[in-house]
Amino acid sequence: MGESVERVAYDLSGVVVRSTVRGSASTIDAVTDSSELLLVNVEKEAVIHISDGEATQAGPLNPGEQIGAEIAHMVSQDLDARILYETKSALLAFDTGDLTTGVSTGVPITLSSTTVPQMTTRMAAKLGSNNQVLTNLVWVVDPYIASDIEQYLMGKSIDLAGFVFKNGYSGPVRNADLYISNNLTGEAVLTFSSGLASDGDTITIGGVVFTLKTSLSSGPAVAGEVVLGSTFADTITNLAAAINTPGTTTSTFTALSAANQAIISNTLKLVATGTATTLTIVGTGSGRMTISESATNVALTYNFIHSYFGKKGGIDVVVQNFKPVDMRPTDDRRGTNIFSSYLAGIKVFADGAKKYLDVKIIVA
Repeated sequence: MGESVERVAYDLSGVVVRSTVRGSASTIDAVTDSSELLLVNVEKEAVIHISDGEATQAGPLNPGEQIGAEIAHMVSQDLDARILYETKSALLAFDTGDLTTGVSTGVPITLSSTTVPQMTTRMAAKLGSNNQVLTNLVWVVDPYIASDIEQYLMGKSIDLAGFVFKNGYSGPVRNADLYISNNLTGEAVLTFSSGLASDGDTITIGGVVFTLKTSLSSGPAVAGEVVLGSTFADTITNLAAAINTPGTTTSTFTALSAANQAIISNTLKLVATGTATTLTIVGTGSGRMTISESATNVALTYNFIHSYFGKKGGIDVVVQNFKPVDMRPTDDRRGTNIFSSYLAGIKVFADGAKKYLDVKIIVA
């Protein structure tokens, strides 16, 4: 790693369209520029081993080819998720406030027969107000959002199902091409209020239970227990640490089982941050997160996903190397290691951030 791509962005904010005076010298405006670097620094791989005995007994089934295709799909999904995570880097968001006022309020949109048509018309309007030419537009949604859009549009004699699904393409919606992905970024906000949570309260994320306790159990220890703090902030800090390092036992947390660690860190790719009263959980490529709480004075305020709407190319990606399947005989054992990997760089340049909207949509 260490390769980079430099791009120069021009600043035309100082250029003015003026009236001309015949015979007089023209006013020359200054054009400034700045450069930004895209670092090729994302290197990921998935590796498995298939023994000679397993391959022999499988006969013509060829497990290396079958499993190799599956892990290649996993690796490509990981790259897709990391690209779509940058939806959060948009200069402008689009949420409930934009449906009627044009001013974002931070409240994600609940889809309905009213809000779907508002979105499909006003998203382009807001993007256009950011001095973007409304051509070459895409909207990336998950299958459930696509279903809600289709239910409304079918009432208007437009049927997305009539289009051939290819690389996620699902057809046009107004002036944008609709793409479907299960790798959108999910986000949830838990709010702590009124009083402290109680001993035994639980917060469940993707089926993984975190249990709040006044003190950790011992003899035996119980996986997933988190110590209640003396303040909201202390409890939130302990929960965030548990989510961010689910395999590490500390004085305030008992590590999750290996299977549950994998759900939190590998499947959902969660990162948690806290304030004095809120815990925000973001999942890279998690899509719709299933989150619930059974807790005193704790409420799930929002559970939503980030959807990309805007011009193609708002997020810059350089893939320096992508190996779907790389099979190598092993030296220390009888068999073959199967690798799938990529080396890439992902960045939203200053001009790219203006090209799309971060559309926030509630998970039903």
